Amino acid sequence: MQILPLKTDVLKANFNLLEGLKRVLADSKIKICEGDILVLSSKIIALAEGRIFDLDKIKPSNDGKELKLHAYNGKKEDPRFIELVMHEADSILPGSIMATLKNGMLVPAAGLDRSNIQEGFVIGWPKNPQKSANGILRKLKKLLGLKKLGVILCDSHCQPLRWGVTGLAIAWSGFFGIEDARGKRDIYGKKLKVTKKAVADNLASAALVVMGEANEKIPFVIARDAPVKFTNRTQSQREIFIKPSACLFNSIYNKKFLKMIAPLRSGIN
Repeated sequence: MQILPLKTDVLKANFNLLEGLKRVLADSKIKICEGDILVLSSKIIALAEGRIFDLDKIKPSNDGKELKLHAYNGKKEDPRFIELVMHEADSILPGSIMATLKNGMLVPAAGLDRSNIQEGFVIGWPKNPQKSANGILRKLKKLLGLKKLGVILCDSHCQPLRWGVTGLAIAWSGFFGIEDARGKRDIYGKKLKVTKKAVADNLASAALVVMGEANEKIPFVIARDAPVKFTNRTQSQREIFIKPSACLFNSIYNKKFLKMIAPLRSGIN
């Protein structure tokens, strides 16, 4: 398998994603080929969609002011950022750090990020990541005349009790991002009973190795010759996500421990 990075200039909010990608491909002299997987930074999609928040325009509610949360460096969190997390998260887990559920995924601060964006601003996830992935795939297939093509929207993700970030596929399209290995036999002939391979997450992690986290400016990566199964069918969330009550780590975040916070849109512009 090959991982081919596509470097860009600094891109601005509401840029035309398809035109930007065409320029990057022309400059790099790399073509997207039949059977490729294009991995895109979720933040670059959010940037193209204008999912940028100005902290100066956010007025914290009483809940936002009173919620005692800390930033990752241990300092007291900005109430405006807390308000934004309350608006974006599906639910917030109790604790001093903002662990949240967002679109069925356990992530810090609902995927909101203050890096690689101007000071005083915050960038979120795409509004509807799966819709965005489907749309990008459809346009690229038409533009390039390809039949087998995959798209992944990737973000960095923390692993519990481990230093460092790995890749997280927040959406994908065009291939089976989860491979069901149940029923297959191991090297001793025993049937696997619960194993499912996180193909999309593994490809997201491979892409993240070259995407980086700082000033690399590599928001697009092509994964070539990846061992995936292509499909024209859109997978449903029921195939992808596990309910908290059924998860292996359910004692950490099952319904008994979840703190539901209703969105407070009045403070968000």
